Amino acid sequence: MVIAKRPKGSGARWAYETIRARILSLELAPGKDFDEQGLISSLGLSRTPIREALIQLAAEGLVELLPNRGAKVAKIDLPGVREFFEALDANQRMVTRWAALRHTKDDLRRIDEERRNFDAAVASGNVGEMMSTNLAFHESIAAACGNSLIARSYSQLLAFGLRLSHISLAYEAITTGQPDTHKEDIAKDHLDMLRHLMTGDADAAEESARLHTERFRARVLIFLQANLAADMKF
Repeated sequence: MVIAKRPKGSGARWAYETIRARILSLELAPGKDFDEQGLISSLGLSRTPIREALIQLAAEGLVELLPNRGAKVAKIDLPGVREFFEALDANQRMVTRWAALRHTKDDLRRIDEERRNFDAAVASGNVGEMMSTNLAFHESIAAACGNSLIARSYSQLLAFGLRLSHISLAYEAITTGQPDTHKEDIAKDHLDMLRHLMTGDADAAEESARLHTERFRARVLIFLQANLAADMKF
């Protein structure tokens, strides 16, 4: 078995980041039991830092700790998905509207930079980069909204939905012979949002954010409907 290389002395942090990345990419599927001995071997760590990492991931809702039975990847339950999209819709519209009214020139520069980074990730086909740059794009809008508390809670919400973001970006939708333009459509949404921010049109900015959330929600719904055998908790 190949042992993953890690920075010297990183311990539990290395385990946390590695396991978290595998969960968010769905390499570790929802509901999967953790093979603790396998993690010890593959990460080259003792049981203690791995256990600390799992506890931290449990606090983020990505891992479920089982009394006397180890741990497993938290399931993506349908009520939780519904609540996530309700919260995302409200928060995304709020921060985008406020950013249209309160942004600075530096804010717009950062937002456009992250938009371009996402476009480059789409061109390269790197889903991991698409996830990180998409997150950075929306966080840069949140940073421009003029309320650090709202921006922080919105960023936490985005992080909570990263597994769904991976589904949206990686899943090739079932179509009727039509090309799958989902990623390109996201890029167009980003450009629309930026243009409305630049003009200060708060109503248009909010509406573009709403439509963007709806595109995300619809994509995830298509995946769930097409994967009835997936480990989803009803």
